[in-house]
Amino acid sequence: MNKLKSLRRYKYLSFSENSLQIIKSGTIKFTKPSEFNDPFDCDPEYKDNVNNLLKKRPDLVKKAGQFLNLSKEQLIVEKPIMAERLKKAIEAGCFGQPASDNVGICSLSRDPLNLLMWAHYSKDHTGFVVEFDIPIESFDLPKKDVGYFEKLIPHKVYYQDFKPIVSFSDDNDVKITKQFLTKGSVWKYEQEERVIDYIRKSGIHAYDQKNILFSVIAGMRMKDSELSKLEDAVKNINKEKGLNVSFYKATPLKGKFELFIKERPELRSQCDLQ
Repeated sequence: MNKLKSLRRYKYLSFSENSLQIIKSGTIKFTKPSEFNDPFDCDPEYKDNVNNLLKKRPDLVKKAGQFLNLSKEQLIVEKPIMAERLKKAIEAGCFGQPASDNVGICSLSRDPLNLLMWAHYSKDHTGFVVEFDIPIESFDLPKKDVGYFEKLIPHKVYYQDFKPIVSFSDDNDVKITKQFLTKGSVWKYEQEERVIDYIRKSGIHAYDQKNILFSVIAGMRMKDSELSKLEDAVKNINKEKGLNVSFYKATPLKGKFELFIKERPELRSQCDLQ
């Protein structure tokens, strides 16, 4: 049996000049959690007693001041007010998302032919999907290395019925899972994995296009003019950058509610909604 050398992950996109930059420029968008379409995303609850928490974690007030770009002098003056605001934010349940916005997240999927994903994130099958081939060895890169994020190293998202509850005594990995990698069960069909960028945060960032961009899949309803632009973009980077990115078009499978790619018969939707 051959040892797995890489992971295939997929990015669903609507068609636009901006989204074409994932091919033309080798850049990809990392989004603030507060801009996600799910208002519950990255917004856990907190169980700690607020007064005890502030005694144990005085650094939280300092971090809040840094988040607001307060000088040391301003923080000294504002500290009692900041502590009270922090207390109210935690008690009101609105502490999570502002804290979450200190990172950028790029969402990928394990499923390239999911009908709901094509409908929701590739604009009714008129967009496209980018396939990444991420080497397993890349997962050994230091997590604070910018190269780690350029390789688009993803973390699995977990789905459950109840909101996660964070304790400030949780270790870092547990906090990250509760804060950034837990969603409601209704989103299970996405089979999502997330690249979390703590250094560059949100914005348009370069990724390791040369080593991980594998193929581009056009939607079954893509307009001919846009299909031509998409295919030309792939041909141009192959020529200009010496890449070997494949180009395909998704096709409806006769007699089934299913997509297929005739050149890639091994690709099948993995979605299980039961």
